[in-house]
Amino acid sequence: MIHERAEFFEGLYTEYGKRIYGYFCRRFDKDTADDLCQQTFLRAWQYIFSYGFSGIKNKKSWLFAIAKNTANDYLRYTKLRPLCFADPENSRVESTYQPDFETSIAITKALEGLSKDERELLSLAEHLTSREIGSVLGISASAVRTRLQKARQKLSGLLEKQGIETNHQEKIGNRKND
Repeated sequence: MIHERAEFFEGLYTEYGKRIYGYFCRRFDKDTADDLCQQTFLRAWQYIFSYGFSGIKNKKSWLFAIAKNTANDYLRYTKLRPLCFADPENSRVESTYQPDFETSIAITKALEGLSKDERELLSLAEHLTSREIGSVLGISASAVRTRLQKARQKLSGLLEKQGIETNHQEKIGNRKND
């Protein structure tokens, strides 16, 4: 029984460890991202050890929900604002676009102009489909797509106000969600 749970957990970590770390890197510095990733998997292990894994229907959504709650707990207790820099090495969306220093600053400022929920949505969209995001946030996939489109448009507008020309479909990481 414990052996099966350990194998399940190991499979989770192997399959999603880099994605969870990348999710945190989009919001925090690397050290904090590493700590929060470890906390996420510790919480997952504690759940699996206590309750098993038979009730977990969608591993990815379940794990990202734990990650989201871990990030929210961290922010609540530390009252820090998340960093919103993407780490190209750890981000799921591969892009040839590499911003220079000034553009990176403009992107950070633009992201600060978004609400916490909009930043969270964009961050989740780097790793999950609309359906999976909906499962994490408790909303429909259709609502996710609508909110995501509005958040991307808002971010694009904020960047353009700073003189950064955007094609938000490429540079902000738009991807087809199901």
